[in-house]
Amino acid sequence: MKTTTNERKLSKGDIEQILPQREPFLFVDEITDLVPGESVTGKKTFTGEEYFFKGHFPQMPIVPGVILMEFAGQVSTFLILTVPKNRNLFGFFAGVDKFRFLKKVVPGQTLTVESRLLSFRHNVARSESKIYCGDSLVAQGVIAAVFVEHETL
Repeated sequence: MKTTTNERKLSKGDIEQILPQREPFLFVDEITDLVPGESVTGKKTFTGEEYFFKGHFPQMPIVPGVILMEFAGQVSTFLILTVPKNRNLFGFFAGVDKFRFLKKVVPGQTLTVESRLLSFRHNVARSESKIYCGDSLVAQGVIAAVFVEHETL
């Protein structure tokens, strides 16, 4: 099953049925492409009203790199949780590899993250994520997450 922009975008409400995060820490506005267990594309517009801009930095607001990694992690987690056999799993951020920030992200910009599953073994998923603003690559790296059954929490 593939969901694409030609079929149906997944809205924030659809996303909240899959991901456990909620405002103010949900950083995915929509999913535009999805091949469950393989690849996913998600979007987020940073409006300038987000809580972290009050301190990062008041005179020159910039989206923190850790928020960009969280955005990539949430979209990557969505990719794992859309596989029916994984619906009862809960993901925890486990690490990042070679994550690089190439350009700053400021309020008013819409970002797109493209994530591709590299591996999912022993409940550890690794996905490659590339974050774009328009056609410009702003960050990229590998996200790792550990998944456990909800009942074990």
